[in-house]
Amino acid sequence: MIIQKLKENLYDLRKNKNIGMFAFWIHRISGVLLTIFLFLHIWTLSAVFRGKDAYDYAISKFDTDLGYIFQYILLLTIAFHLLNGIRITITDFCKLTRNQKHMLRLSLFILFIIAVIGFYTVIL
Repeated sequence: MIIQKLKENLYDLRKNKNIGMFAFWIHRISGVLLTIFLFLHIWTLSAVFRGKDAYDYAISKFDTDLGYIFQYILLLTIAFHLLNGIRITITDFCKLTRNQKHMLRLSLFILFIIAVIGFYTVIL
């Protein structure tokens, strides 16, 4: 059942190659990734219950170049998911379906600005 639905959705993606369909898929994938991150984040922070040394060791794993790259990817994932969710909400509640592609372009522009500022803040 789930496999069949996934095949139908992938067929729709191949058939309807537009920016809205890609935003649809990226929004769902980013939601799943953020859910996985949330569980890993809680698991990492639970080290505080094992003492200060265990917590410092757990946090020190993320204070590396690879950790900063993951933080930047996390920033982009959260920013896209947030901006696209706001766009979807405005489209649904304000009945602006005809303007959703313009709003998506605006969301992507704001994401680009966040990406540039985040690059200088997190990576450099």
